[in-house]
Amino acid sequence: PKGAVYAILAFVAILLLLFSVKSRGEQTLEFEAGSAVLRGETPVIGLTIGCPECGPVNTSYEFGFDLVGDSHDYEDSPNSIGPRVMLVDGYKKFEAGLGFQWWNVETGYTCQFTFALMARYRATDRVAVQWRHSSSAGSCRPNVGRDLVTVAWRF
Repeated sequence: PKGAVYAILAFVAILLLLFSVKSRGEQTLEFEAGSAVLRGETPVIGLTIGCPECGPVNTSYEFGFDLVGDSHDYEDSPNSIGPRVMLVDGYKKFEAGLGFQWWNVETGYTCQFTFALMARYRATDRVAVQWRHSSSAGSCRPNVGRDLVTVAWRF
């Protein structure tokens, strides 16, 4: 749908604007817990490590992985693990990320190699609420994508 395409283009434009200046990432270790939403609701846990100024032009990266439980609502999907790497930047309490994710199994939601988008709100120095989306961006089928909503605790 055109609305979804415009929303994704706006999100990518905002990310490019954020990444055009020095990133403000921090060295962090975060534990995440939440749920896959929209299609195939199932529990999710994850771990993220922040690496400040690891990338080109002093940008920050996050490395992590998500463990997603099996689901049978929308499509039969086995348990899966998805390591990811993302460029992350933000403004005040809001952060956005763009990167790649690889899933150990191909499911009815995504192919094994996907693009990843992230939006995060840091409620406190330790607690954050985030949304993460991974999909193949039309490079293969299926392309319905996977949406994860989690709460993160920073150590």
